[in-house]
Amino acid sequence: MIEIKQLLLEAEAILTGAKIENPKLDAQLLLSEVLQISRAELLLKSEISAEQATIFNTFVRQRCEHLPIQYITGFAYFRYLTLRVGEGVLIPRPETEGLVSGVIEKINAADRPIALVDLGSGSGAIALSVAYEIPDVKVTAVENSEAALTWLRKNVDLIAPQVEVISADVNNFALAEKVDFVTANPPYLPEAEILPKEVAEHEPAVALRGGVSGMEIPSQFISCAARLLKNGGYFAIEHSEDQAELIKIALSDYFTEVTIHYDLADRPRWTSATRNGLEVSK
Repeated sequence: MIEIKQLLLEAEAILTGAKIENPKLDAQLLLSEVLQISRAELLLKSEISAEQATIFNTFVRQRCEHLPIQYITGFAYFRYLTLRVGEGVLIPRPETEGLVSGVIEKINAADRPIALVDLGSGSGAIALSVAYEIPDVKVTAVENSEAALTWLRKNVDLIAPQVEVISADVNNFALAEKVDFVTANPPYLPEAEILPKEVAEHEPAVALRGGVSGMEIPSQFISCAARLLKNGGYFAIEHSEDQAELIKIALSDYFTEVTIHYDLADRPRWTSATRNGLEVSK
């Protein structure tokens, strides 16, 4: 048997040498994943098997290469879900949970039936949260990256097989019937924005970069949402804290009741709007 305390101290030193930002936390998280227990439970254990220690040391070496923890373990936690993730798909962030909470609250107050489309669905964090928490909503997840679609389909099969997955680009995507809700977490970072090494080198740029200014891709998602939504339909879009006013302007042609929503640190993180009756120009 291997002593956990010493194993963690050695891992922390190795991660520190590799310039990992939170070496102690990362070592604990990785070992927790190996043992499939919480960090609190980890602190109550004293020893693990040599086989478990070998797996852990492999994880630590991968982390030294700045591979994200979620890619190492293959899991990302989002609200009530455990999502499968890996190279080629964006890792879901806690900030997106605020958008999901707002959308679910709106859906719960709405008349049935309800159809929702999630644009740029990635791993399926938004679409699957809605489908899992409110099973009577018809959810469609739209994604155009083949790499991301692999993970999306895997998560749909495991969590909510009733979700329809469509491979399509937002610039030409349309449905025969209008829907009640559209959600989107588009790529929105400007091309020049400097990102942490583990993000820049491992997560897909196509899911991060929103064009030169960062607004080019979000504007395409907004146009698609305008085509998809019924008059009076609800749209929710995530954005950076610097883009709230730009998003508001971009929504102004086809949406009313534009509302900026803030996170717990009082930063503008997503915006909702109601579809007006104007026809979308071709």
